Amino acid sequence: MRLFYFTPILFSLTVLLSCNNRKTNNDNGKNSNSEKIQALKKFYYPFDELANDGLVYEYVDDSLGAVVDYWLFKTVKDEAGDRFLIGAGYNALFEQRYFSREWIVANGTILKDYRFIQTDNATKISKVRPAVIEESVIFPFDPVKDNSLAYRFRIKFNVLPDTAMNYDLVRDRKFDKFLEYDLNGKKIAAVQFKAKEYIEAKDTINGGHWTINSEMTEIYAEGIGLVYTEKKGKGANFKNRLNKRMTPKEFESLQITKNK
Repeated sequence: MRLFYFTPILFSLTVLLSCNNRKTNNDNGKNSNSEKIQALKKFYYPFDELANDGLVYEYVDDSLGAVVDYWLFKTVKDEAGDRFLIGAGYNALFEQRYFSREWIVANGTILKDYRFIQTDNATKISKVRPAVIEESVIFPFDPVKDNSLAYRFRIKFNVLPDTAMNYDLVRDRKFDKFLEYDLNGKKIAAVQFKAKEYIEAKDTINGGHWTINSEMTEIYAEGIGLVYTEKKGKGANFKNRLNKRMTPKEFESLQITKNK
């Protein structure tokens, strides 16, 4: 299997420019010619719609209907005019657990920052633990149907309480097909990705290491983003789906109501 880093030359150039003057040839998909090429862009999170206050996505277990997590997505722009997709992940108890920042470039999104947010049981203080990003491709805008090509995402991290346990997560994703997805009784145009995930855990103090391999299916709906995730593997089997979207104010009201 070969790894696909967008178009290799273009991807390297994009990263190089970000390290220098941060100017890119990204037209944010507004050029009509770009729209024809970026066939998958409309299936990712709607950047323009998320540009103001953003929206909160509520994901639930597909079988039980119980809330799995909430994600607040918001698009921001820096001084250079580059756009970023900001994500804040909360668990079912409304405790923030994750933070992500993706750079929106001409041919996809690139992960620039990913952090785990945890509460220290001893001090009750929130601790932020940034991940080391090794491979940064998150979502491609161009479909590649060559089965030998994969989009690679890779991070290394450790989390509380056992910070001696180091994790290496690799996810190789491939575009699978276009399809229709039933979202709350409404048929919506969508795309499906297949992925293989490898997690290696190493104990840096006591020695030993473990590997968990999984297979994943992801579905992204037009104008919405991720609507369905399925994972099958040793120690990790679940099916999650998008239940609804809400404004940040509605999310705050939901939190107040459930905490009464």
